Amino acid sequence: MKKGIVWILLTFLMVTSIILTSCSASTKTVTTTTTTASTTTSTAVTTTAIVPTSTTTPVSSVTATTTSTGNWWDSLGTPQYGGTFNYRVTANPAGWDAYIRRANPWDCFQSSMGGMNMLVSPLVWDYTGKWAPDNIKTGDLVASYTIVSLSDYIFKLKQGVDFALDPSSPASQLVNGRELTSADVVYTYDRICGLGFTVSGQENSTFYTLQSVTPVDKYTVEFKFSAPSSAIFDAIMDPVTTNAIVPQEVVAKYGDMNNWHNVVGTGPFMLEDYVADSSGNYTKSNNYYGYDQRHPLNHLPYINKINMLIIPVDQTAMAAVRTGKIDVEENVTWDQQLSLTASDPSLLWTTRTTTWYTAQERIDKAPFTDIRVRQALTEAIDLPTIAKTYFNGGVPSTPADVMSTSMTGWYTPYAQWPQSLKDAYTYNPTNAKALLAAAGYPNGFNTEILVASNEDPGLMQIYANYFAAIGVNMKIILMDQVSFTNAENAFQYNAFVVNNAFGNMTAPTRQILGYYSTQFNNWSRINSPAYDALVAQMNATTDIPTQQSIMIQADMMELTNFWIVQGVQGIEHDAHQPWFCGWHGEMFGYWAKESWAYYWIDPSRK
Repeated sequence: MKKGIVWILLTFLMVTSIILTSCSASTKTVTTTTTTASTTTSTAVTTTAIVPTSTTTPVSSVTATTTSTGNWWDSLGTPQYGGTFNYRVTANPAGWDAYIRRANPWDCFQSSMGGMNMLVSPLVWDYTGKWAPDNIKTGDLVASYTIVSLSDYIFKLKQGVDFALDPSSPASQLVNGRELTSADVVYTYDRICGLGFTVSGQENSTFYTLQSVTPVDKYTVEFKFSAPSSAIFDAIMDPVTTNAIVPQEVVAKYGDMNNWHNVVGTGPFMLEDYVADSSGNYTKSNNYYGYDQRHPLNHLPYINKINMLIIPVDQTAMAAVRTGKIDVEENVTWDQQLSLTASDPSLLWTTRTTTWYTAQERIDKAPFTDIRVRQALTEAIDLPTIAKTYFNGGVPSTPADVMSTSMTGWYTPYAQWPQSLKDAYTYNPTNAKALLAAAGYPNGFNTEILVASNEDPGLMQIYANYFAAIGVNMKIILMDQVSFTNAENAFQYNAFVVNNAFGNMTAPTRQILGYYSTQFNNWSRINSPAYDALVAQMNATTDIPTQQSIMIQADMMELTNFWIVQGVQGIEHDAHQPWFCGWHGEMFGYWAKESWAYYWIDPSRK
């Protein structure tokens, strides 16, 4: 989601609102509670065949609707073969080799260990985020798995998975369309993680405890880690570039796969051509192993070609949507949506929750070590006004949680918060000033925030204006993205840093690590034994109800301790043409491999 309106005018309007409200708000007393961890442990030893079935354990209380035939996907229509899918990207890929970069959604020529369960109704799980619960996961390359322990995992690979055979590619001819085996999996992870290689791996942050990857037989591979964690299974089954298997003979001959001419994978499409700053063109792989989970007799993919159109400017992309030259446009702002709908009412729309930006302070440094200061900063922000004016009413006006509001069962909804907590998150500049005075800052203080140029500096200016109304003068230090990332990673900030630390739809086993004392992206520098105990409990169980209970406790601990200045839950809008079928809003960039094989073009709707 991008900011949608000019923030200079809004800043003036909000400053006026701040002054008026500051004069009328009443003082209140808030009791802050601290959540303590309970001891919950569980050891999982399971063997599971990853065969999609229509019986799926829901992760929400919503019941999937059915058609007269009992299949929710009937509403998508009858799949058709042929056609070209035109998809917009904003920049060139950072590279083509997973060892060097991650380049979703350019990776539709590859396959990953885990994938989407296409039989699950979007009302049960819609795949609009970067995660799916273990109880509905399925395999892309994986046929079944055994969790020997939380540090020992055995995966049985699907048989008959061949690398693409492109007669125009010498690299593809080198591999010669051979079958993928456990040796390829071992090579890929050894290379990525630096096991047995003279150069260090690129994914030590993800698999930093990986000890060994061993072939049990031709189609079975075993992963062993030095420390148990429930996050490991999800990390391996994640459909990210890291888990895309590469043929070692291509790397042996060319050194890597970072030249687009040398990319070879087992995915549904083959990269045929690439011109920087222009486009990348793909054609279907005829020896792709996949069949439609919903229509088991249908060999995938349906689409013949994909054109990745590199269009960095939004206005150009909007024009391409209006003229039908782009089939899907993601992350449309509310004002762009109004304009597109007015000019083309036939466009179809989906929405998704997303993270958005806020000010995250270092609570290991004064004055943020004092919870009263942190609570004062929270009460200084008028979220309903921001939601109504800055976001045109297109986002919820209540504070966001660490987890996305889409992840029912993993957090405490605002409506269920204790009244004292709701009060603490209600705009009240008068009480905010009283809290600062009680903490020893009757006249406020000076502070600063690091802001990346692409991370909504306009919103941070509005935050600065709200803070100024209670005597906190926050200087905005605007930086380019590279400089910001370097400073953030080195913790080269003494006060605030802009971050999207809430409203996440990523794996809870990873999301909970955001405030873990030794976690590399613990930007607030939290050091809480009680919170670390919750992380230990999460690492020790794969039981979903137990994980949900732990995540709810962790979320409430963050809220009651005011570890960040809470913001709003972001909302994104995606437009697609009526002839682009089979898609119901799942995130393209994340589920770009297997899922793209399921989409089709219906020329009768053009």
